Amino acid sequence: AEGRRRHATGLPIFGSDSEAVQVKRARINLEAAGLADMVRLEQAELTERTPPADEGVMVANPPYGVRIGETTELAAFYPKLGDALKARWAGWRCYFLSADPELPKLIRLKASKRTPLFNGALECRVFEYQMRAGSNRREKA
Repeated sequence: AEGRRRHATGLPIFGSDSEAVQVKRARINLEAAGLADMVRLEQAELTERTPPADEGVMVANPPYGVRIGETTELAAFYPKLGDALKARWAGWRCYFLSADPELPKLIRLKASKRTPLFNGALECRVFEYQMRAGSNRREKA
């Protein structure tokens, strides 16, 4: 942790989760690593979150339907996520992890990059969206 602290660039780091228990777990982990003073955490819904600066990088691990019965709920969540990105996140590069190749299509934005990786044994993709003022929205299929 000391080495990480010495190499810190001074850029602000913000974190959030919709569940208070997850924010608490993240805070405990940051404290254990000696990094609690470098990250500001809050409980917030991703679709309602306001960017903490005019530009930056946002990385999120939204739900992607691994649990049975989530698919219908997520089919409503992802279009809301796309609307939130378009409305508030211009100037940001946004990255999302998903094991489902179909759910990110519901964001209705063109991904600038898709990077394959594994989350444990689960094959996933990281989708990059470069948010700009104006339109990079895909038409509904």
